[in-house]
Amino acid sequence: MNRLLKGLSFSGLLLLSGCATVVDAQAPMEPEFLIHPVLQPSLRAEWMYQVLTAELAGKRNQLDVALDYYRKVAVASADPQIAERAAMLALLLKDHVTALELAKRWQTLAPANDQARQALALALLRNGRVDEAADYLETVRKLAGKNDKQEGYATLASLFTQVDDKPAALRVMGQFRDRNPRSAFAQYYYAMLAVAAGERDQALTSLDRALARDPKLAAAHLLRTRILLDQDNREAALVGLGKAVAALPRDRNLRMSYAKLLIESGQLDKARREFATLLNQNPKDADSVYALGLLAAEIRQFDLAESYFLDLVKRSARLADAYFELGRIEEQRGNYAKAREWYERVAGEDRTLNARMRIGVTLAKAGASIAVVSQHFDTMRRANPQNSIILYLAEAEALREAERFQEAFATLERALQLYESDKDLLYARALLAERIDRLDVLERDLRVIIAADPKNGQALNALGYTLADRTDRYPEALGYIEQALVVLPNDAAVLDSMGWVQYRLGDYPKALDYLRRAYQANPDAEIAAHLSEVLWVSGQREEAKKIWREAKRKTPDSHPLRQLQERFSW
Repeated sequence: MNRLLKGLSFSGLLLLSGCATVVDAQAPMEPEFLIHPVLQPSLRAEWMYQVLTAELAGKRNQLDVALDYYRKVAVASADPQIAERAAMLALLLKDHVTALELAKRWQTLAPANDQARQALALALLRNGRVDEAADYLETVRKLAGKNDKQEGYATLASLFTQVDDKPAALRVMGQFRDRNPRSAFAQYYYAMLAVAAGERDQALTSLDRALARDPKLAAAHLLRTRILLDQDNREAALVGLGKAVAALPRDRNLRMSYAKLLIESGQLDKARREFATLLNQNPKDADSVYALGLLAAEIRQFDLAESYFLDLVKRSARLADAYFELGRIEEQRGNYAKAREWYERVAGEDRTLNARMRIGVTLAKAGASIAVVSQHFDTMRRANPQNSIILYLAEAEALREAERFQEAFATLERALQLYESDKDLLYARALLAERIDRLDVLERDLRVIIAADPKNGQALNALGYTLADRTDRYPEALGYIEQALVVLPNDAAVLDSMGWVQYRLGDYPKALDYLRRAYQANPDAEIAAHLSEVLWVSGQREEAKKIWREAKRKTPDSHPLRQLQERFSW
């Protein structure tokens, strides 16, 4: 028999020879279909009717009906294409019993078809018939291994990821790994499935074995890094990626990942060297030029940063990013008019709104009246009504950056008249209330947020820290920070707050423990000031001044660092 499905699909045009019936694809299915077989049909005509009915049902998204009709034809006919269509639909619908029946039929009709073997293996796995699947899977692996250069294990892993029972899939993949313990790919793909099954330690063990066999298996290095970062083991991830880059010095993804991780770890000089290497290896790499510009700006080497971004402008590469960062550089230099010129050149949906917000900041910093600043943001709100709250927050932040705290507070008061219960506006007003000594407003707003959301870690932390820093209600502050720590156990700000309240309570060793952890997670200027102060009063004065100097070099305008310098006459 000829292939019944040739030229047919769910979205195709349905025509019967000698008949031009028009079918409304949106109409509900009737018990009696519009397409009828002729009287006393031949077997072939009957099968054609079943296939067309299945196609019509599929077009109307009635896939269970389509599967029923396809199954009838697949079982009765000897057409492997019908069996394929039916089996794949059953697998899609996760009708495991029917999928197994139809996959067997397909494999019988097309014994040399690789896809038929894969479908049967998957159907067996989904039905829990693991031992039967193993033989088919080994054949699939060997055949796939002739072409995929990964010994067929990538194909096996792809099949196993479609099995809902992840531990069972991992167990079967483990059998293949154990049969070929010297295969780096068998170890790597086992690790992939181990991650999916939540077995990260097993995954790491298997990856170590893979890399022992093949130190240049880049994918294994990247997966190992991801697992270590998920386990908060940043140091081991850095060491591992460093070895990977040494083994594969021209692998761009590895070196880029290593450089980004160095940035996240605060090792900016090392990160800059890695990006410089990337640029030397590929002088046309705009991403590396951009990254070098960001790193130079981060350590306030503005002339160098400017040269990188201007290079991007010259190349017409990443223009929106380059214009935006050139605006940031001029803003930090205090050249607000020039900064606005760069910001106004930014185009593109992702960057334009942010650039317009920064224009508002430059207006506020340049001393523009509150009417001018508000008019700028009001214009933006009219153009972007869906972002109205975000733009009120941005307006307040612009004024806060300009240290116009009372005006920023008033802006949020105005916004809360329109959106009285918005948690983000309440939180922002609370933080500004602290800057103008309105602790009553701060406490009231944060308590409203916590009452509505008892697990709001940021609000719990803000209230606890303020009580520890600005009052003598230390036991109460400790309670809030402890609750925040449960919600955000690795958050640098919460760790800093816990260290600060322990310092206020007089427990210096515990304070230093939390503050060191906070500083390691985020070497921020305020955390550096807290750690320096506690080290100083604990008698560890050389370390205190070293940390303070490092932070001062990175952020010379930091208010907490200046305060510390004045208090201790550094």
